[in-house]
Amino acid sequence: MRAAVAVVALVAAFSLTGCFEGPQGPAGPAGPAGAQGEKGPAGPAGIAGPPGPAGSASVHVLSQNTCPADTCEFACAAGETLASVTCPGGTVLINKSATPETASCTNTKGPALALCVRP
Repeated sequence: MRAAVAVVALVAAFSLTGCFEGPQGPAGPAGPAGAQGEKGPAGPAGIAGPPGPAGSASVHVLSQNTCPADTCEFACAAGETLASVTCPGGTVLINKSATPETASCTNTKGPALALCVRP
């Protein structure tokens, strides 16, 4: 009977040795990257942020899409200061001594733009 128990123990020992991992070998080289996956669906919209500050009512925009005779004239309202003039491809002349301040764009077809600011 001892021999039978010894045989069963040996069979059990050999059977269990296949259940445990042995030492691991080195990792193999990395393969090529896979194909790019499809774009997922858009996420839900976030909550609205707080309202921004009120815009400045002290800026007055003057614009002309075309300049007759290749000259555009701009004049700020009384109490306003001429802040900026845009005259693509032309020459800007600014008269700050006049009341109100004026500007002209010469040698341009337009569009031309001027900004007047109320202090």
